[in-house]
Amino acid sequence: MARSPFPSQGSPGERPPTVAIGIGCMRGAALATLEAAVDAALRGLGPATVIALASLERKRDEPALWQLARSHGWPLWFFSADELAVVPVARPSPSLVRSVETASVAEAAALLAVNRNRTPGEPPQLLVEKQAHQGADGKWVTVAVAGIRSRL
Repeated sequence: MARSPFPSQGSPGERPPTVAIGIGCMRGAALATLEAAVDAALRGLGPATVIALASLERKRDEPALWQLARSHGWPLWFFSADELAVVPVARPSPSLVRSVETASVAEAAALLAVNRNRTPGEPPQLLVEKQAHQGADGKWVTVAVAGIRSRL
């Protein structure tokens, strides 16, 4: 599991969070675009243990997602639109519903992924709301981070 290189922003008495990164992207987005979006999302968290990268099932054939996961040693998980659609999120996207049949990819995928690995009694929370990033390739990526902040 990879740790973020950024300085800690957590409260005293808290362990660095265990997080999952949810990501949605346009078809053909470059690895550099995904890297920049993930780096921006993780920057404010401080040290974090990333347990998974997660996305929509129909993105399974996106090479940059696999490259990103492999380069960091993160497992890559995919969820169906039906699985993502039942996750409540603060800012659902009606346009996303029309295109991929769920109101959230990044936030819902992050929450589902972190929920798979949590200890009972540790509620997952959205630590970084969805952030949109346009890369030099002109492609858009949306990233959200969900996690568990544990007391020492």
